[in-house]
Amino acid sequence: MRINSLLINIIHLSGAYLNLTWLGELEVIKESPNKAITEKKQNADDQRITDGGTKHDIFTETSRMQFLMLGLDLPPPPLFKDVMEKNIIPQVPLLNILKKFDGDTVTEVVRPRVARMKYRVTRLPRYLILHMQRFKKNNFFIEKNPTLVNFPVKNLELKHFIPLPMPKENERLRSKYDLIANIVHDGKPNEGFYRVFVQRKSEELWYEMQDVHVSETLPQMVALSEASVQIYEQQQ
Repeated sequence: MRINSLLINIIHLSGAYLNLTWLGELEVIKESPNKAITEKKQNADDQRITDGGTKHDIFTETSRMQFLMLGLDLPPPPLFKDVMEKNIIPQVPLLNILKKFDGDTVTEVVRPRVARMKYRVTRLPRYLILHMQRFKKNNFFIEKNPTLVNFPVKNLELKHFIPLPMPKENERLRSKYDLIANIVHDGKPNEGFYRVFVQRKSEELWYEMQDVHVSETLPQMVALSEASVQIYEQQQ
């Protein structure tokens, strides 16, 4: 099942309804080497573009785009083991990796071209969908990042960590969210499986689902897992 279809089905199971007009919006600033300058330097056997170049060396493009979900980058896991010869599993607060969208943090990309990206949320969505990018393909195999993300199940407040647009007159800023679903990946990249924690809002109960198996669970259990995709609902 495609991820978008899976997310929509989970939202429906929680008792909510997804309206595409509720999509969020991002301002994207892309800084890349000026193509003409790069080609000129390549012809001169000099392919170096430095951060200290003039404004003509860097091409800046600003655009706005709607989004269904936000991709979050996890910090790389440590390369060494602890004194017990076991792998150290790092942890990171969710709000730390959300700073990717504060408008100041630089994200470097290499495809389709080398560029420096900055992202800023200009419109909050009704449903905030977060994708932790756990899998990375190298030259030989797929690696999984085991970093645990610490997140709140209730009252995720965004305004203190990322700049948000001012609300219109006679409106209030709705920047607080509650978790309604958490998709978890267990095991190795090619051998693992997914579980889903979903809240039934009408009952205010949490359920754990894997294939056709459904069981009631406690809210505290939702956060004790390797979250892959999360769905938060905006408080009204």
